[in-house]
Amino acid sequence: MVKRLVILCVLAIEVVVLASAGGGGESGLETLRVMIVERESIPDGQGSIKDNPWTAYVQEQMAGRGVDVRFVAIGGSQVAHTIMMATNTAPDVSFTHGRLLFQKFAADGGLHDLGPLLDTYGPNIPTVLGDEILRYGRVDGVQYAIPSRREDDARYASFIRKDWLDALGLDPPTNREELTDVLQAFRDNDPGNVGAEKLIPWGWFTEDPGTFYESDFKLFDVMYSFFEHDEAANMTEIWPRRDGFREFMAWLNDLYRRGLIEREFATDNFTIKTRKVMNGEVGFVHAHYLYPYGQNSASIQANLQSNVPGAELIPVDVFQNDAGEYRGLRYLPVQYYVFSPSRSRRPEVAVAYMNWLLEDDIAWTLSFGVTGEHHTVQEGMPVIDDLRHFYDTFGYASPSLRILGDYPFGSDVYEFAREQQRIYEYSGNDDIARQMALGDSFTEPVFDERMPSMARYGPGLIKIAEQYWVEMITEEDFDAAYEEFMAKAVDRGVDNVEAERREYYLRRSGE
Repeated sequence: MVKRLVILCVLAIEVVVLASAGGGGESGLETLRVMIVERESIPDGQGSIKDNPWTAYVQEQMAGRGVDVRFVAIGGSQVAHTIMMATNTAPDVSFTHGRLLFQKFAADGGLHDLGPLLDTYGPNIPTVLGDEILRYGRVDGVQYAIPSRREDDARYASFIRKDWLDALGLDPPTNREELTDVLQAFRDNDPGNVGAEKLIPWGWFTEDPGTFYESDFKLFDVMYSFFEHDEAANMTEIWPRRDGFREFMAWLNDLYRRGLIEREFATDNFTIKTRKVMNGEVGFVHAHYLYPYGQNSASIQANLQSNVPGAELIPVDVFQNDAGEYRGLRYLPVQYYVFSPSRSRRPEVAVAYMNWLLEDDIAWTLSFGVTGEHHTVQEGMPVIDDLRHFYDTFGYASPSLRILGDYPFGSDVYEFAREQQRIYEYSGNDDIARQMALGDSFTEPVFDERMPSMARYGPGLIKIAEQYWVEMITEEDFDAAYEEFMAKAVDRGVDNVEAERREYYLRRSGE
């Protein structure tokens, strides 16, 4: 690992000066409330998401720099983040993964401009992240957020029960038509002998559309297979207004009414749906590319094999468009938008905290644990000897604390660590799924200006999508449900949003 020379003693002095200037807690330290979201299940004996050995480590380290860190546990949904901002309860260091939500907070005047603070309190931030990442946190040229870097931008993939295919003498499907036939065969023949009452051809089916007004939609690749790939249309049109969207929803409606989609998709929660997959009741799922291949006790594939010997989920590419392409959405190179709400009196300390996260030794420790306990360093690479100890005593906390992402060691270190962090082997299927997810992929459109219509009408359009999502899939009269949904979207300002996006695109494409 190449070390940069970072002089943090000056920073420490600056933070202590902030504390002594007033606003500190009873300890005499400057109090900084920091948002934390549970990203992994907490092993027995490790405490809670905001009170465990690793949050204590952060608190101890920052106390030495004059800051009393108080972790505030908040749910990861965009609804929870919207509520915390609306009620002025957002911590001094907050974040969201939703770009639309971040832009709305900025447009509403809810965020501090962090740009002027970087030279004094956050010199590591531009050095480590670079302008190619920082630009995603700007709106109208103002640095309202510090984006976290995402090293792995693979997103969605599909998985099918190979043992069920083998039992029926079927090859893996390669397109939607073949998938439909296979789902039908699963339903009619019950190759897993689970019983008609339990059998689910297509399981783990999302209960709501997320924000498919934007791109945070778990069935995005499924939907996009009905579209012609067109970057200009991606930028200017709302997804439900694209040619092919009606056919997409009609197809799902048909599958549901034929009993090929999980009947309780609208009422069962994630835990129940995942339990059905692990119990061997499900033939096909579409989810994040690592969904089955976890490396902890909650691993879906490992539990499935334990419950049903010989059962195996393998990745398949089935959502092919009319041009014969498997187009998939990949993540932007950003995981979170980390910001300080304008109500916070501590934006300098918030930036100093983020700067501390990017100190080489701290970043290394929060990525790989304690050297000598969780890993050794060989030729600059972190070598993990005991993976179970790594996950049970550290790995659960790392994703929640590394809010500035996969930094700052380069892709070679990241790939080395990723390849060896495997308690369970899946015959390379996790790598195959990753390559399928990346495939012929593209990223969502990015708007770096205030978009008043998107900010004004976006939340209402998302609510309409959530309201009609289940109806369009389950109603006998699909046409009526679809037409009502589209009419409501017009009433809620979809034309205004598209006009604004077209104007943005035409102006930018002419630059």
